[in-house]
Amino acid sequence: MRELSWSNRLTGTVALLTVGLVLCGCPASDRGSVTPTGEMEEQPEPDAEPEAPQPDVEPEPAVEPIAEPEPEPDVEPEPQSEPVAEPEPMVEPDPEPAVEPEPAVEPEPTDDPELAAEPEPEPEPEPEPEPEAAPDLGPPLVDSLDNLKRLDAAKPVWIDQKAGRVVMVGAVCQTATPLEMFACLKDTKEHEAVVAVDTKAFVVHAGLLAIGANVGNPVRWDPHYVPAAGSEIEVTVHWKDEKGEIQTARGQDWVLDTQTNKPMAHPWVFAGSGFWQDEETGVKHYQAEGGDFICVSNFATAMLDLPIESSQANSDLMYIANSEAIPPRGTPVTLVLTVVEEEEPEEGDPDEETE
Repeated sequence: MRELSWSNRLTGTVALLTVGLVLCGCPASDRGSVTPTGEMEEQPEPDAEPEAPQPDVEPEPAVEPIAEPEPEPDVEPEPQSEPVAEPEPMVEPDPEPAVEPEPAVEPEPTDDPELAAEPEPEPEPEPEPEPEAAPDLGPPLVDSLDNLKRLDAAKPVWIDQKAGRVVMVGAVCQTATPLEMFACLKDTKEHEAVVAVDTKAFVVHAGLLAIGANVGNPVRWDPHYVPAAGSEIEVTVHWKDEKGEIQTARGQDWVLDTQTNKPMAHPWVFAGSGFWQDEETGVKHYQAEGGDFICVSNFATAMLDLPIESSQANSDLMYIANSEAIPPRGTPVTLVLTVVEEEEPEEGDPDEETE
């Protein structure tokens, strides 16, 4: 019984050693087996290493995989604002030196007549004509200048109430042409007048009223011809000749009657023109401003007109410029308008007898 007990103890010890070696990771095949007497028994090497018995070990609980965090989206870094550099002061560049034009290269002489012929130069464009400067008309050629009062602050037109006259300055515009008027306003009808004056017609109209002239009526043709009427107005012209001496003439002397070949004999009357009203603005306009100032052909818009029938048709014009009496074009002239006093009829005049 003691031998059996010792054998059993030895066997248990060997078993424990074996388990201990297995647990330490040493395979039992490398060490051989232990006999009950405690001696190591060499074992032959097997063809294949047997699997070492694994102790009963409780399996470790499965560890859930840790979810990897989702990668954050790449955020582009905000661009760093560069410091604003203060503008450098402007430095004016040095003026470039003037470049002298290269001298023209003369063509080499050649015997070919066609090549030897110089090309015709292109015609240079004609310069546009400069506008003619307004002539210096000078002061009015009348006496008693101190008595003249301006009717227009910007135009050369005056009134002399003491002498009963309206004075204006102009220039000769035609010396040989058929006439529709003796005098027109500047920049209107210079092609068919002898004198052009730089004034407004309604200003002269007002001046004539101020010296006592009476407005009559313009010419009418409907239903029948009615001649122009109004106070008779004397027109006088003053100018300087080549020697600088002042000359004087009646306006009629510068107008030639084609029927008699003599200066015009008829007077001018204060017809007074008329007014037209702009429907859009309501402003009234004096009709003689179109140029019908002192006429020799009948116009319903004339300020001064003839008290006889005088056609305005070009083929039937009655008057032309009296070239022999008129100074050269551009000559400054002074026009003087005065009212002709009406003569009172004598007693016993048969024209005053009434029926």
